[in-house]
Amino acid sequence: MCRNKLVSIIVPVYNSEKYVDKCINSILNQTYKNIELILIDDGSIDNSGHLCDVYANVDRRVKVIHMKNSGVSSARNKGIEAARGKFIQFVDSDDYIEKNMVETLVHEINNNVDIVLCGYKRLTKDNNRIINAKNSNLYKQVSITKEMFLNQFDNFYKNQYINYLWNKLYFSSIIKKNGIEFDNSIDWGEDLMFNLEYLGYCNNITIIDKLLYNYINYNNDSITSKFNSELYNNQQNMYKKVREFLKSNNKYLGENKQVVERKFTDAIVMCLSNLFYKNSNYNKIEIINKISEIIEDDVVREDLKYFADGSISKKMIGKLIGHKSLKSIYYYFQITDYIRDIISFLSRLLIKICRAFKIRII
Repeated sequence: MCRNKLVSIIVPVYNSEKYVDKCINSILNQTYKNIELILIDDGSIDNSGHLCDVYANVDRRVKVIHMKNSGVSSARNKGIEAARGKFIQFVDSDDYIEKNMVETLVHEINNNVDIVLCGYKRLTKDNNRIINAKNSNLYKQVSITKEMFLNQFDNFYKNQYINYLWNKLYFSSIIKKNGIEFDNSIDWGEDLMFNLEYLGYCNNITIIDKLLYNYINYNNDSITSKFNSELYNNQQNMYKKVREFLKSNNKYLGENKQVVERKFTDAIVMCLSNLFYKNSNYNKIEIINKISEIIEDDVVREDLKYFADGSISKKMIGKLIGHKSLKSIYYYFQITDYIRDIISFLSRLLIKICRAFKIRII
């Protein structure tokens, strides 16, 4: 049995002074006590590092590692190196976990199960007020072989059970023995790539039908609203890895393939939209050149038919890409970016009105 074995919980911390208290307390107050909390201060310039040290001084289960800012992947790799537990769990510093999360995950893992997954809540906050709440799609509790899991890969991938780190419990030995680590060269999709590599060494998987993790999305600080010059390359690399993983397991077919390629075309639309964000450092000529690079890409052109599986706007974008209509694509996204700004302004105005009149949004 694996009960009472040490669980190493790795939390990368970067400028999280507003949230890290709640995160740390949710971990230290777990019903399962045999944990070590590894806080990786990734060169924070706010009070986060000091707060981590305060907790280490009052609870011997807390270990703090201060490092020069190197990104979340480097921080997690540093945490893996330091982990002494039989199991490893990852938590983000601006999220928090349910009081029984660790106990529930450990209870379900054993020598015949290589990884445990659970459900989660996605909470959108604006100025510390919850403005939207959404639960992950729940599956009935089940233990399945990797073969069965891969046969349902499309559903797990579509419902984002594979993509994240924080709704899982891993064996430390599988990670360390096989040298599984996070890719420092990317800043989007590194979680998924880590999970795919780990799953390659799994035989059996357990899924828990409980919502144990609280993922917080701050409305004014979303990664999808910030310009990312490497977004397109990251997405290409991520989906290449997904395809390779499925092909190596003879599962890149049927609905698995359909879902992956539909998601890839969603990502292409996101990458085009990313070029027009206000904090983009591209001028008009550079944007047009980037659009050209995307729509001339052989992989994108091979996936043109998957643009038809989506909204009217996605279908339209697919048609424009098919015709290589550079200027039409440019002006389409310029207009939609303007409309998005108006909608964002109206949303913020609505929230202010609701607060002023004490109207609950949810």
